[in-house]
Amino acid sequence: MSQEKRDIQILIAATVVLFIVSLLMLFGGIYMQLVLHQTKAPLILGIVAGMLLAIPLELWNFSDPDTLFRVMAFQDRFLIVCFGFAIGLGAILLYGLNLVVPHPNFGIKAFFVPGVVIGGLIFGIGVGIAGYFPGTIWIALGQGRRDAIYAAIGGLLGALTWSLIFGDVRWFFWNTLNFGPITWASIVGATTRLETFIVSIIFGIIMLMLFFFLPRFPKQPLRQSCIMHLTGKNKEIMRFEDVINEEKQKYPNARSFVTRLINESSIWNSRYVVFLGLEFTITAVAVIILRQIFGESTTYSWIGAQIAYLINPKWAASNPYFQLFGGMHIVNGVPVNHPFSEIGWEPFSDLGTFLGGLISSLFLSKRFMKFKSLVPKVWEHRFGPSEKIRAVGSFVGAYLVLFGARMANGCASGHILSGNIQMAVSSFVFMIFVLLGSWITLYLLLHLKINAMGYR
Repeated sequence: MSQEKRDIQILIAATVVLFIVSLLMLFGGIYMQLVLHQTKAPLILGIVAGMLLAIPLELWNFSDPDTLFRVMAFQDRFLIVCFGFAIGLGAILLYGLNLVVPHPNFGIKAFFVPGVVIGGLIFGIGVGIAGYFPGTIWIALGQGRRDAIYAAIGGLLGALTWSLIFGDVRWFFWNTLNFGPITWASIVGATTRLETFIVSIIFGIIMLMLFFFLPRFPKQPLRQSCIMHLTGKNKEIMRFEDVINEEKQKYPNARSFVTRLINESSIWNSRYVVFLGLEFTITAVAVIILRQIFGESTTYSWIGAQIAYLINPKWAASNPYFQLFGGMHIVNGVPVNHPFSEIGWEPFSDLGTFLGGLISSLFLSKRFMKFKSLVPKVWEHRFGPSEKIRAVGSFVGAYLVLFGARMANGCASGHILSGNIQMAVSSFVFMIFVLLGSWITLYLLLHLKINAMGYR
């Protein structure tokens, strides 16, 4: 058997396992509520949820800043159209289940205009500099990326900064123009579960059309869209050799089939994306049904809260931001800390995200980098091969990403994915301003063309 056939078998087997586990989580959540009448899943299950979401992202190399730079400059629309698939199908699935499941964990973010808009812009600027989302930092650490270490430190300090100023600025960023947790369904007047489900079908179809009909790369005709490959009407294989050769240099031990598959438009690519996307979507919905929190950025603040409590318990327990999620309170003048009472399983899911990146990079994609020196190619084109300059960029960018995420009360997973699956208006607005901030930053700072392949 050739190496490529073995790689294909391994990839398919891993995807089938992920799909089965995601279904088990979903049906387990339904069983938990309808039969056992329990509303909270065990915290340790968060590790499994994190792995189910991290492994597909690592397989498609979204932990590589080069990938995210191209995505956010709209040079590669793959992540955008995949999110369209997950959001559209996820919304229909979630609100369909809501017809029979009594207590999904709807965590719809309030739409406070200053925090969501300004936080989204800051988040996007940070992504344009660092090339990381909060969750992909954990995956990149699992993948053995050295610049992810600096990003993690910057993210922790960015989240801590917001924690320190929150009490003084909450009146403006969170209380001004706060329209509450509104959704597209509530805006059009849907009040019953059935009416909301009907709105989710309309919303879902619109998002799914983004996935099916938007070609992956700029200036491509409709025949290069996913729907044409998926139905077999276009059997052409369009590979992007420059990116493939670049990735072969960066990951000499990676499975060549995986490297080709994620950088082409083809029948194989489209059909595999749908299958892997189903697993990703089912997991995102299962997390909500399981009555736990799904997000990646709050953990950064939570870690800061726990460290602060070790240093000065009374000060930490008095911090108004730590009191929102850290399990910290002052009771009869005495500081009290119950670490998981408010945050739920998010620290466990972030641990799962790290482990998913580690497992996938070691055994599936074989992109594990052993924390060796490697500056992203897009960054190197603009700033040269200096690792010190890249470390500063990773640190500063991630600082802004987590500062903006905490200001907007959500990130790529908590807002853009989970929030939009729940049809939250705040999450959609946040997504738009994240894209805007990234586009501007990537054009001005890294000289990436907007909506065109290559550099300026």
